[in-house]
Amino acid sequence: MVQYYANMTVAGYVRVSTKQQKEDGSHEAQREKLREWADREDYDLELFEDIAISGQSDDREAYNEMMERVDEFDAVVVRELSRFGRNLQKVLDDVETLDEKSVDFVTLSGEFDTSTAQGKLLLQVKGAFDEFWSNLAQERANEMVQRRREQGKPIGRPKKLDDEQLEQVRDWRDKGLSYGAIATLVEDAFAVEVDQSTIYRYCQSEN
Repeated sequence: MVQYYANMTVAGYVRVSTKQQKEDGSHEAQREKLREWADREDYDLELFEDIAISGQSDDREAYNEMMERVDEFDAVVVRELSRFGRNLQKVLDDVETLDEKSVDFVTLSGEFDTSTAQGKLLLQVKGAFDEFWSNLAQERANEMVQRRREQGKPIGRPKKLDDEQLEQVRDWRDKGLSYGAIATLVEDAFAVEVDQSTIYRYCQSEN
């Protein structure tokens, strides 16, 4: 890991998924590991803790607060990558968000460190794949618009997406596109204005 200057401000994130893990003291072990690391490196550490909350949940109060305040920190640190989250796509999206804000992301287990050349390369590879899938999705969206025109189907502004459009939205998400990118594609392809929260709801719904 690249050496930071002393007195850097770091956000430490602690999470355990179940009450049993809480009773077993897993959160205390994570907390102690982060504090030992911060003391050794002479960093100022602020802890954020979500107890008995799944890593796939979007309702992580401490996590959301940390990400909202991330500009206040020089780095975010967790004991291991699985503590940061269980949804790989969201983990990578959030790590990319940190990188865009010049905030390093470090796992003490050595799985990930964006202050290193290897960590930055991984983010560059992710960015290349995101661009590839976005371009491919745009091509397919244009093809769909043309097909609907040829079939005489409307391309106006319906109140909601039809089954074919919903299937396309979920396909884009399965390919790794962010909710924001999908919202833009939906507007371009179907002339429907939707926000990221609506796209998230579409992707979570099976109807």
